[in-house]
Amino acid sequence: MKKVMLSLLIAAIALVGFASVGRAQPALDPELYIYNWDAYIDMEVVNRYEQEFGVRITYDTFASLEEMFAKIQAGAEYDVIFPSDWMVARLIELDLLAKVDKANVPNISHIAQENLDAWYDPGAEYCIPYMWGTTGIAYLVTLDRVPEGWSALFDPEEAAYYAENGGINILDDQREVISAALKYLGYSINETDPKHLEEARDVILNAKQYWRFWNSADYQDTILISEEVVLSHSWDGSTVAAAIKTESEEFPQGKWKHITPKEGGVRYQESMCIPKTSPHKATAEHFINYLHNPENAAANSNFTGYLSVNKDAAEFYIPELQALLPSAEDVARMEWMIPLDEETMRLWDQIWTEIRAAG
Repeated sequence: MKKVMLSLLIAAIALVGFASVGRAQPALDPELYIYNWDAYIDMEVVNRYEQEFGVRITYDTFASLEEMFAKIQAGAEYDVIFPSDWMVARLIELDLLAKVDKANVPNISHIAQENLDAWYDPGAEYCIPYMWGTTGIAYLVTLDRVPEGWSALFDPEEAAYYAENGGINILDDQREVISAALKYLGYSINETDPKHLEEARDVILNAKQYWRFWNSADYQDTILISEEVVLSHSWDGSTVAAAIKTESEEFPQGKWKHITPKEGGVRYQESMCIPKTSPHKATAEHFINYLHNPENAAANSNFTGYLSVNKDAAEFYIPELQALLPSAEDVARMEWMIPLDEETMRLWDQIWTEIRAAG
């Protein structure tokens, strides 16, 4: 992703975190272990923390929540992890997370209350929210036919049009794909009714022939910027990343735009959590607090393309990110993914296997 820094403003920050609100800085550990998605933080913010506080940070990345979960369940001693909403609920249920001492995170005051009261951790007892966003559709601005809803992916006539005019990418993500098909059909993304799930499977199988790529790992940095497709199932931040990388004199806001489908879709939120196995809990809380200084939160959002839960960061967003801010009406149409019971999850797994195996 293209890094867009508010360097002059951030360089003027004399001290952030505890000192910014008049608290005495706690004794910090000499090291901290972070486990996050790839390219989901501005490493200059991380480097600045190391320099200011003398803490050496080891930064590891994971490619999927399942990979992260396996390590935490096995007892890996990470200090801060960045799971998505439904995974936070799972980690809490399995008693794998430490409660956050919010007295050590005074910058929590910058976080919007609706984000602090998210369904998976009301009151932010275990985790401090980090980023949030929605899943929708990215489209090339040169298209004559602008998509309005999920029919662009699932209606054979519409999907054929986009396939013939350059191609479609679909996220290689079980819950995202099936959820999008469910929304297209008018159902909840957390559907448990086998008949509705089978309908979604059939819709996907009928449309699959029009999808050129299945990519959720790096599509924003590869097939979007190279214009190997004209339409993509997309996380909003990834669309912004592609837009930034395709800016030019002719297209000053880039060549990619994001829509929230008229039927609605997925709303997600990532959090910063401290595993019970963390050997440096107070330092982890200090680092989390540092990230929620509004200027640091904005720097991370400007780098990643994703929206911060920090309500005071928005004034420092780059224009591409300002344009991504959804309306209240858009947000109202979105649903949170919630954990599925084991029986339903087996059915989703079976349907996904059928979808991926089909020619």
